[in-house]
Amino acid sequence: MRIYLTGLVLACVLALAAAHAAGKTVWYEIDGDASQIAFVAQSRVIKAHGLFRKWDFKGKISGNYHVVGDLAIECASIDTDNERRDNHLRGPDFFDCTAFPQHTFRVRSVKPDNANLQKASRFAVEGDLTIRGKSKGLEISLLREGNEQRTTLTGSIFIDREEFGITYNSALNPIEKNVRIDLRLVLNRRTRG
Repeated sequence: MRIYLTGLVLACVLALAAAHAAGKTVWYEIDGDASQIAFVAQSRVIKAHGLFRKWDFKGKISGNYHVVGDLAIECASIDTDNERRDNHLRGPDFFDCTAFPQHTFRVRSVKPDNANLQKASRFAVEGDLTIRGKSKGLEISLLREGNEQRTTLTGSIFIDREEFGITYNSALNPIEKNVRIDLRLVLNRRTRG
């Protein structure tokens, strides 16, 4: 599984910080096996956990650590470990993957909590999330843990599914409108020569 999301952007930010601090360029790669972006939706009866299996991110960093980029999430790659539920989520009641094959997150900025990026422990990532053709600006705070060899970025955010046109509900098992998105991005350092 390849996961790129904001982790790729932050990997580039970390590489630039390391290059600035040490006088050489240091690159980070995402560990796709250890990283994931998941979600949790609560209903009256169960808490449904899931994730998307296919992603792609393209972005760039310009002067003063200005970061922009686009994450594309393949809608049909949704996986809740329940085929019947996954097929329902792919259909028009929820994500309507036929009409909207991709969700996107457009990164507008990444702001560290410390001017010295090597000492930063949190990053505020701002961007626009688009699901079912509806966009909403949001900010997620990612906690940075680890060391220069292996860094983990984690964070959670709640989104209101109804703001993205996902209004389906069941009379027998009503679903809460707020869905939690959980991010875990693991970055491994590599030297580029």
